[in-house]
Amino acid sequence: MTKKASDITLNDMLELHDKDGDFLRLHRMIISSAEAWGALIRDLIMALGIERAKRFLLRYGWHCGVHEARIFKNMFQWEDDKEWVLAGSKMHDISGRVSSVPIKLNIQIKKGIFDVEGYWFNSYEATQYLKYFSHHHEPVCYFLVGYAGGYCSESFGKRIIFKEVACAGKGDEHCRFVGKTVELWGDEIADELVDYEQEDIGDELDRAYKRIEKQREVLKRAGTLSQSLTQIVLQGKGLDAIAEILGTTLNCSVLLENQHFETIAGFGDVTGYSLKSLMENKKALSDSQLGSINRMFQEHCATEFDLHEPFPFPHKRLTIPIVIRNQTYGFISVIKNEGEVGELEAAFLEQTANICAFQMLNEKTAIETEQRMMGELLDQLLTQPVENSYAAKKLSYLGYNLRQPHYVFIFRLEDPCMQLENEHAITAKRDDIINYLLKDASILDEKILLSSRLDRIHALVPESLIKKQYMPVKKYGEGLLKRLGNIVQPLKIVLGISDCCKDITQLNDSFNDSLKAIEIAKIKRQDNQVVLSSELGHLAILLDAKRPDELERYASKLLGQLYEYDQQYSSEFLQTLYNYLNNECNLYKTARFMNVSISGMRYRLGRIQELSGIDVSQSTTRFEIQMALEIYLVLGKIQFHKISK
Repeated sequence: MTKKASDITLNDMLELHDKDGDFLRLHRMIISSAEAWGALIRDLIMALGIERAKRFLLRYGWHCGVHEARIFKNMFQWEDDKEWVLAGSKMHDISGRVSSVPIKLNIQIKKGIFDVEGYWFNSYEATQYLKYFSHHHEPVCYFLVGYAGGYCSESFGKRIIFKEVACAGKGDEHCRFVGKTVELWGDEIADELVDYEQEDIGDELDRAYKRIEKQREVLKRAGTLSQSLTQIVLQGKGLDAIAEILGTTLNCSVLLENQHFETIAGFGDVTGYSLKSLMENKKALSDSQLGSINRMFQEHCATEFDLHEPFPFPHKRLTIPIVIRNQTYGFISVIKNEGEVGELEAAFLEQTANICAFQMLNEKTAIETEQRMMGELLDQLLTQPVENSYAAKKLSYLGYNLRQPHYVFIFRLEDPCMQLENEHAITAKRDDIINYLLKDASILDEKILLSSRLDRIHALVPESLIKKQYMPVKKYGEGLLKRLGNIVQPLKIVLGISDCCKDITQLNDSFNDSLKAIEIAKIKRQDNQVVLSSELGHLAILLDAKRPDELERYASKLLGQLYEYDQQYSSEFLQTLYNYLNNECNLYKTARFMNVSISGMRYRLGRIQELSGIDVSQSTTRFEIQMALEIYLVLGKIQFHKISK
């Protein structure tokens, strides 16, 4: 009588013999509890690690499936071969391992098609796993997957691989499986096929023991390294000593670079091994290393590099970032000309990177503390009278020479389009400017004092620094803003510069003059402007009583019509008026100065009076018009040379 898989019961398979202990119709099989299986799974994972335990259980399940498929082949007279295949799913239910419910059954033996999906409910394997471990990040029913693949492969006649795509052991509501032939899976199953390769449990245990011994040795050496590195930090020896300890321990070269890929410490021969020089000089790196470094450069300095030309100098290296408060402050690399860079180097490098981060944070904190103290003293110096002041004395004690001439620079940061989201972003840009100014001064072996507000930076710049640049102070300021432009984008900078202070008592007045220059630069509404306080002339007095925007409105009220006419018709009425007043209203002198005929000058003056209603015969009017013209000149609305008297 033919049999269907769905009709099989446990009674159909049982034949018990008291003497021989045979079970399942003379095939020697045993019944085991789920608890015992759970203990085995736990011990395998603890001894081998979950990845190796997974492969062992998969292969064990596979062999069980193959064996039971062979037993079932002749145990019943199957209605057809498909029923023999389906009996494996029924065996899951009968044995108590899991309740299997298929939702897709595309099994065509003659065509070689096997494509099934379904659910496993109440998996013993997932239940036992969760008794000893927390949810895993991937499915854990390894025996069930292996069994299904082994059984179906033997009964179907082609290699079938099952995958668990959902699992209670990783937090899903139910386990879910997919089974296909290797051909149907294609490349998707390539990684799983490796898990079915034959390995001996003894070899697994031996490798596990060796791995444990290796880890014990690594931990011992790591402890020694940690003690040495801690002592270096406590003794304040710095990054060079840290690089030396790591290099000596690993017998290799060590390179430390800042976030701009500039070398800050090293041990051994590291010449030409910086990340920047490797890319620029085409040193030997693998494609993966080239890609990694290229991504690093694009992230930190937005520079493109050619990755296709071969690099002639081979070496092995491992590089990881030094991170402080989720921000990269540098990179540490171990470099080997011989041998491989392995797990030991990676573990020690990560440990050392953490120590470097701690050391750099200490140095950064110390520098910030010093800068903050110097900044507070500078603010006192600029905003208060300095005679016998505490700030001046303290700065002299700290080694700063206040007796030399200085300029007061005030940088204002503006975000006209409101592109930066928060105050922290502006603060970060401001800190970048401060670091650049300090570095720029140190290159010239000069010291500058700096302080900051949210949107402002105050700098006391020695005249000697400007002289070393061999250019006027305004040109130096313009060049400085041009260099800072890339650093502060999308912010805009305006810079106010005072007259040179020959004496410390002039600093407070110079500071106020620079603030006035900043206000004028703001009104000009041009990007990255530099304004000297000396350019304000007598308007500096008015700026104490009026805001620059009020001065502009005052000037436009008198000269607005002439300004608009000049802009529209490219006439020179404002320049004519300016030269006429500065030549003491002398018609002939002004005509000669401007190369205009006398009749031409009379016509211009007449048109000026018609357009604006200005009567320059009145002394009060002349003064107001001269003042308005000076305002336009300072604000940059008109540009022409003043007459030398």
